[in-house]
Formats: sequence, structure tokens, C-alpha cells
Amino acid sequence: MKKVRILALHLAYGGIEKAIISTANLLADKYDVEIIGVYNMPDSPAFRVDSRVCIRYLLDEIPNPKEWKAAVRAFKIVDIVKESVKSLRILRNKKRAVIDTLKSIHDGVLITTRHEDNLVLSKYGDKNVLKIAQLHHDHNFIKKYTDGFINGYGNIDVFTLLTPGLVEEVREIMRDNRHTRLALMPNFLETYPDVTDLGGREETILAVGRLEPVKGFDRLIRCFRDIHRKRPACKLKIVGEGTERKRLEEMIREYELEDSVILTGRLDSVGVEREMLRASALAMSSHNEGFGYVIIEAMSCGLPVVAFDVRVGPGYIIENGVNGFLVSDGDEAEYAARLLALLDRDELRTAQAEKAMLRAKDFSKENIGKLWFDIIGD
Repeated sequence: MKKVRILALHLAYGGIEKAIISTANLLADKYDVEIIGVYNMPDSPAFRVDSRVCIRYLLDEIPNPKEWKAAVRAFKIVDIVKESVKSLRILRNKKRAVIDTLKSIHDGVLITTRHEDNLVLSKYGDKNVLKIAQLHHDHNFIKKYTDGFINGYGNIDVFTLLTPGLVEEVREIMRDNRHTRLALMPNFLETYPDVTDLGGREETILAVGRLEPVKGFDRLIRCFRDIHRKRPACKLKIVGEGTERKRLEEMIREYELEDSVILTGRLDSVGVEREMLRASALAMSSHNEGFGYVIIEAMSCGLPVVAFDVRVGPGYIIENGVNGFLVSDGDEAEYAARLLALLDRDELRTAQAEKAMLRAKDFSKENIGKLWFDIIGD
């Protein structure tokens, strides 16, 4: 049985981590699969791992950004120095461990999942190993990344990207690379919920993601303020945790929405699905999205999705006016209007929900498995 190894930074909560674990579970149907995690974070793995998948970790220590930021905020010079030295040591150990690990593998398939590790794989990967690089984020392809694609991916055998648009963009950037095969590899759903009723949904708008600036939950709350004026019974639930929680809580108090906007904190996959099966629409307010895992999860639960039409991700999955709405980035008035339309018009919401469930089926384990098996072979 062919050996497939997947290098991951960690296996805690996150869309990338869910995609990595889902891929490992899928490939375990046909191959001997191992996930190599750099950091063994608390509560890892955060998602279900097939019993056939082996996991090993490279380091005992985990990154310390919270401790470092706390020292800076408190302006404790000794602690700042201590945490800075610790951070540099962890990063140095991470770099050394990744290089040593990739250099030690001489057979099978090796999949790296971050740009910096793709560069290491190209530089140190054995010629007898099938070297597959992935890019899970939409980085807007700043110079750091385009330079890497051009100069640092020469020995990558296959470079997988999440959307057709990304594939074509990278194809142009890497036009002089005659070795690397570019391949579409979307994220996928391992299972689908049993949606028996699209009616009787709560008057709730749901959002899911890390409470970080890139997710744009501040602009979602501004939009919801306008929605709430017209539909006072409506609720907004935001599922996730992160550094923006305090600022978002302050916004909620300022807008006097304490009874209508709920920050649930982080929920496991069962809890997220339960909320999706209750809600009327999913709101995605991100400033950029490489794919938007949560979009296909929501669609599988019968939720139309309203998203800002940011680069690459949402526009690949959502067909505007069919299974959701795409709104010009930054047009908060139109964004609120589209969500209101789904709340006001049951027939519109139901029609889009049905189309959304059909679209979610395109991202099945079976469909994406065919793409993987074509690349890896027998």
C-alpha cells in the first residue's frame, strides 16, 4: 500500500486543519496515511480522524503569541525579552524539524500544506517522492508568494489550488515552470446532514469563523443593526472565538444589540451543524477567502449564503441570485438588503436553499476523491 504523508502546522480548530484531516480520512480508503503535525496544540485533533490515519508530532513546545502580546500590553520588559527569546527558539526548532523531516522521507507521497513548507519540500524533497504542494489561503498573491511560485517551486511535482481562478492565475505566474503540474483541488464535505424541512427555520442569521479582523464581523454587525430596525425579532449568531471578541462586544453594546447579537464562542462540528439547521441564512463578511469551507457546510444544511464578492472564494461557490447572493465588496447597504430579502420572502429563501443543497453535492468526498486518486495513482 502506497504511503502518503501530510505535513500540517497543527490540528487544532480551523478551516485548514479541517481540510487536512478530511483529506487524510479520504486518502485512508486507498493508502497508508500519516499526518505529521509540527505543533501538538491543546484539544488536538479538533476534528474526527479516521482510525486508519496515524498522527505524529514534531515538537513538544507550542507557539506563544498570547504570552508575548500580554507581556507587550503590560510593558513588562523582562517578560517581553523572555517571551521573545522563547518565540525565536520555537520558530528555529520548527524550521529545523520540518527540514529534517522532509529530508528523511525517501518514498511514497509527501503533501505540504503551507507556502513556507512548500518551499522546503521543493528544496529538500527526495526525487523518488511524489511531492504535492497545497495552498489553502488566498494570499492575494503578494510579491512574497509570486516570487516563491516562480523561483522556489521548481521541484514540486503537483501544486493543488482551491478554485479554477487560482489555477489559471498561478498558471500564468508559473508559465516558465515545465515540471510542476497545476491541479484544481477544492475542499469537500465528508458527510451531509439529513435536511428534511426547509420551513420552520428560526429568524436567525448565522455567521461562523474566527473572531479576527479578516472575517469582517464588525461590518456584519453594522449591517445587522439596519436589519434589526426593520425586523426587531431577528437574531444574529456569530460562532467562533478570537482576538476581536472584546471589540465586537463593545460594538454590540454601543448599538444596543445585546439581546439580538449572540457571540456563541467556539462550537464543535456537531454544534455548528445544529445551528446551521436552525438558521435562515448564512452571512459571510470576510475581507478575503481562499475557498470558504463554511459556505459549502451551510449550503449542505439548506442555507442560502450572502457574501461580499471578495477575491476568488465566494464567487466560485455561490451563483448570485440562485443559491445565495454576492454583494460588491464594501456595499453594506446592499448586503443588509439581501439578507432582509431572504428573511422577508419565504419562497425566495426556500428556492435558494434547495439550489444551495444541490451545489453542496458538487463538493462531495466521492467527487474530490477522484481528483486525488488521479494524482496519486495506485
